[in-house]
Amino acid sequence: MTEPAVEHVTAADGTSLAVRRLEGTGNPIVTLHGFTGDGSTMLPLLEACRNGRPAMAIDLVGHGASASPESLEHYAMSSVVDQVLSLIGPHDPATVHLLGYSMGGRVALSIAARAPWYFGSIITVSSTPGILDPVQRTARYEADQERAEHLETVGLESFIDEWLSLPLFAPYVAALGDTERAQTIAQRCSGNVLGLANSLRGTGTGSMPPTWQTLPSVRSPVLAIAGALDTAYVEIAKRIAEAAPFGQTAIIDGVGHVAHHENCSAVAAPIAAFLEGCDRHGDL
Repeated sequence: MTEPAVEHVTAADGTSLAVRRLEGTGNPIVTLHGFTGDGSTMLPLLEACRNGRPAMAIDLVGHGASASPESLEHYAMSSVVDQVLSLIGPHDPATVHLLGYSMGGRVALSIAARAPWYFGSIITVSSTPGILDPVQRTARYEADQERAEHLETVGLESFIDEWLSLPLFAPYVAALGDTERAQTIAQRCSGNVLGLANSLRGTGTGSMPPTWQTLPSVRSPVLAIAGALDTAYVEIAKRIAEAAPFGQTAIIDGVGHVAHHENCSAVAAPIAAFLEGCDRHGDL
């Protein structure tokens, strides 16, 4: 696949964000990547599931070729939601599909909380609506702040090495060949230290307002995906599907947290079927 050119677009708050666009026909898909990733990391999944639809892969603030502002206000979840919505722009209700992995899924669920009726669907891969318990949320917030400081102290190369050594990523790392491992390290190490640290501070799981309480009001179909080896997120995916009125879940055998890279086709198949169903329903 020839990677599309990176285009820079100014969001409503003045933040310059990078996007990659794929041409096509039908209702578009917008993808949101995970922490330390960028829009390019979502392209293989997009190609495998979009079935000719147009698509846009966004580099979230502080990531990839997007800007890395010094001010934390640009990284608050409410600001990130505003940025993504301004890039998507006006559209007919129930037409645009949001697909987010991990951090990107949290952004997608936060967008759904803001506009619970506006999207054709919300699809999350290995993601969570946040932490409801205030004590646990505070502990995670403090851990994210410490991790951000650690990143600034040790630098990106050491941080990425530590990040990929977390048990959460063990199935993913085990599935990587030498070339793929070098590519993912190079992509992650090309990031901006300030941007990634501020993303942890402002957009981390401990910082975001949880969206569990808004899921019952979401009128868009929701598909929550998790890898079977990622047991904590399997339970979260099931809870998301139960809470959303039009929620579904897909548990992918043999993969963990980075399910869409560990077995792209296995993740793409339920997404493609789900999108087809959503578009058919939207045309009625």
